Order: sequence, then structure tokens, then C-alpha cells
Amino acid sequence: MTYEDGILYAVQVVKGEILVCQNVRLAAQRFLNQLEDRNWAWEFHVKYVDHFLEFASTLKHTKGPDAGTALKLQPFQVFIICAIYGFRSKKNLANRMVSDVIIFIPRKAGKSTLIAAIGLYELVFGEAGAEVYTLATSRDQASIVFNAASGFVESMPSDVADLYKVQRNQITKTGDAQTKFRALSRDTKKSGDGMNPSCAIIDEAAQIVDRNSIEVIFSGMVARQNPLRIYITTASFTKETKFYEDMSILESMLKGDVVDNPRWFGLLYGLDPQDDWREQSSWMKANPMHGISVYDEAISQRAEESKHKPAALNEFLCKTLNIYVSANSAWVDRSYWDDPKCILLGEREPEAVFIGFDLAATRDLNAVCTLKRFADDDFHAEFKFFLPEDGYALIPKHYGDIFRVARQNGILHVTEGNVMDDREISDYIIGQCAKYDVKEIGFDAYNAASLVARLHDAGLPVKKVGQGMAVLSNPSKHIEKLIMNYGVKHDGNPFVGWQLGNCEVYEDVNGNVKVRKNEADKSAKVDGIISLIIAMHCSLDNPTMSGFGFRTF
Repeated sequence: MTYEDGILYAVQVVKGEILVCQNVRLAAQRFLNQLEDRNWAWEFHVKYVDHFLEFASTLKHTKGPDAGTALKLQPFQVFIICAIYGFRSKKNLANRMVSDVIIFIPRKAGKSTLIAAIGLYELVFGEAGAEVYTLATSRDQASIVFNAASGFVESMPSDVADLYKVQRNQITKTGDAQTKFRALSRDTKKSGDGMNPSCAIIDEAAQIVDRNSIEVIFSGMVARQNPLRIYITTASFTKETKFYEDMSILESMLKGDVVDNPRWFGLLYGLDPQDDWREQSSWMKANPMHGISVYDEAISQRAEESKHKPAALNEFLCKTLNIYVSANSAWVDRSYWDDPKCILLGEREPEAVFIGFDLAATRDLNAVCTLKRFADDDFHAEFKFFLPEDGYALIPKHYGDIFRVARQNGILHVTEGNVMDDREISDYIIGQCAKYDVKEIGFDAYNAASLVARLHDAGLPVKKVGQGMAVLSNPSKHIEKLIMNYGVKHDGNPFVGWQLGNCEVYEDVNGNVKVRKNEADKSAKVDGIISLIIAMHCSLDNPTMSGFGFRTF
């Protein structure tokens, strides 16, 4: 692990011996150009890089299969250290050239390890009274970095460990009470006020939409002679962030579209526009840890799943291949729903029955799903839809046949008048409860007050089901899994299949999902699928009973 490893990496990238995207190749060429330029205010000094690498060699992994072994930085990581610490002012070698760094990299690329090492180094060998902060999206993410740093100190040789004092929430430099290494989370609401950071590391910066939490920290660095600001992150689902703005500026510098600023350095891993995400070469291109901590077998499994599961594709592109994508994508491939394996054959006695209903505005589609459970992976979904005459008359012509056929085969009931009479819906639900021993009836409270009151008066087990992501994520994921394993049987009515095809899924940065209508088509309907998810929520709240009377989970 020497500085030559980092420079050789840059050379091999430029020569095409290491497969990377254009942005990384441009960054490597820029670095080599700077290295050879003797006519400007900065020059490269090996001793500063070697000093960091010597420090890093005292660190040991504390988790996973490498626990207890010495930390070994990979060539691309050594390249980053060369760029950050190697270039110095000819007038004052204490001044680094690079002050702003962007490391844009997929998951499982050792981000926390590198952050912790840099943070500990800056605490002891940076400016006097060093204040090192890592800002993360949540308390849990922030604790990952802090715990990694604490683990490093605990496993250091005693003479190095004596330089640090580890406390519950911070690490300080022994003998200097003004120093601190502390992890902050965006949700603390105290992300930088009153602080004087010398080093600020923004972890998972692409997910931080609150600009103020970053800007407050950065603004506190103005008094520092040698500040170091580092973004280290994987792509996310929104570009409305300060990070994306700064990354776009760096990308423009690399491409020569704006005046270059040598104070900035960055490696922006990802794919080029012509690359096919299905190809192994693309996986290697986007992941500098490919074959080290990221393996073909795992990526191949995720890629294969993404080919057949639209909801997984954006997650794969974003987190594995580091591509910015919309958080919205098609939910489930309709071919699973339409497969003959899902068509109901004969009647069976269900283990439990649940109902979910979704009421719309006065002239829109209303849906009821009766969900019969035979086992944890075996369900039958029965649907009924209600629509007032005026609403039926407003159906766009291109959907006319879909609704007409649904009405003819009885799955859609058109009621008289210009608004929905929800008594017909409550009568239908009461009738279903007479046929089956319904354990629970879930409902979205929107427009449902009078209908729910009648069901309650009838002595039926009604339950409000919130429509927030925290409530609907688990049943949505469960339905998705069941559909893809042909675990939801139905009568094959195309009206429901059409609605499934209209569904898109929104995923937040924590992996929670919410199924909703594709906003590109305001006339599309998804009400039946929402009623199915509500019914599944009730099922999950009432686990299957085993033959011995115990719940199974």
C-alpha cells in the first residue's frame, strides 16, 4: 500500500486497462496532468501521502470475515488519498490544494471504512483544535461511521491509540480538549450551529434534501486555513439536493464546460449512456470494488430479478450501478398475474377471510376486495367495483371497452344517479360477511364515514387502515412477492389485470414502498389493487393459526 498504487491506478484508467466510465477517466487524466504541470502554484509531495498511508496501516478491520486483519486500501482509494493529501502550495506546504472532494460510488464499496480513517487522521494530524464531523441522513447511519472509527481506535497499537480518547458520543485528541470527532444526523436539528469544522464528511449526501443541514456545516469552516469537505455517497432518487448541484459543477469541470477549479477533486463512478446494465462489463465499470467486496454472483441475481420485476430495476440501477433514476417505476409485471397458474379452479374452504375497500370521490370508481386465505402463501382475491352512472359516462373513449366488458361480466356495478350511493357498497360487504366468517374489514377513511358507521352498526369488525408509507409498505411488498410466486389466485378478470398494469411504486430512501396510480395517465385506475393491499394489511395483522392453535409468523 504505497502512493505508487494510487498513481498507477490513474495511469491504468487513462490507458483503458481498468474499465471505468468517462467521468472517472477524465478525473484520472486531470490528476496526471496536474502531476506533470511544473508551472503552477501547486506541486505533489509524496511524504504527505505516505504519512496518511502509514497511519492507515495501523488500522484493523473490526467486522466481517476480515475482522482482526490490517486495513488495506484498494488502489482507487489510494488514488483518492493521493489527490487529497499530495498536492501542496509551493509557498506554504502546510496548505493542501484540494479542499472539496466528491466520492460518488455504489453500495458496498467501503465508504464507512474510508470515512472513519480520514476522520481519525484529520482529528490528530489536521489543524490545531480540529473539529471533524460526519453528517448522515439518520442516527443509524451516523452511528455506523462513528462505531467504525471507535473500533479502529480500540484495535490500534497502543502508541497510536494513546493519541485518542474515545467517549460515548465523540472521540477527542489526547491532551487537546478543543478537538472532537463527532457524528451528526440530519434529523438532530442541530447539524452545525456554533461549530467550527476543520473537516466535514457528508455521508450518503445524495439522500439529504435539506440543504440547510449541509450549508450550516460548510459555513462554519470559513475561519479554517485548511478545510476539507467530503461528499461520499451512492446515487439516490432525487436530484433536488445541494449534493447534486455540486456534483454537476464538478462534472462540468471534468468535461471542460466550465473553468476548472483545482480545489475540487472527485471520482464519479457509474455507467456511460451507451452501456447496457445487463452486461457484466457494466457492473465492473460502475463498481471499483468489483471482485473484492462486490461479486458477480450477487449482482447477477439482482440483475436477473430486475429483468422480470420492474419494481426492482430502479433500485438495482440506483444502488448497484450508481445511476440517478426516478423513484417511480412499474410495480409488478402483469404477466405474473395473467399466468394460468393464478386462475382459480374450484371452491375451497378458506382458513380466514378479510375485506378491504377503497372509496373514491363521488363520481369515481370504488373497489371492494374479499381476500380468502388458505395458507401464508395461498390466497384468493375476489373483487367488486361500483361506479355511478355519471362517472361511467365520463370514461375516456380509449378505456370504454375495458369498462364495458367489466360491466357485462358483473365485476363492475353501475349505480343510478350522478353520485355514488355507498349504501349499495355497504349492502354488498354485509352480504359477503354473511357468506364468509370475515375476521376484519379494512378501510381508507377518505369518504368512508357513513359507510363505516353502517358496518359498525351491523356488528362487523371494521378497522381504519392509514394510507401512509409506513402502514402500506409491508403489505405492498408482501403482495408483490405473492404475485410473483403465483400465490394470489383470482378469476382472471382483465379489469383487475388492467389496474395492476397501471400501478407504479414509489420508494423512499429507506426502502419503504407505496403503490399508486401512474400519474402519466390521470384516467387510469388502481382502486382494486389498493383494496387488495388494504385487505392484505388486515391479513398480516391476523397471522395464520397452526393446527395446534399457535400463531405462525
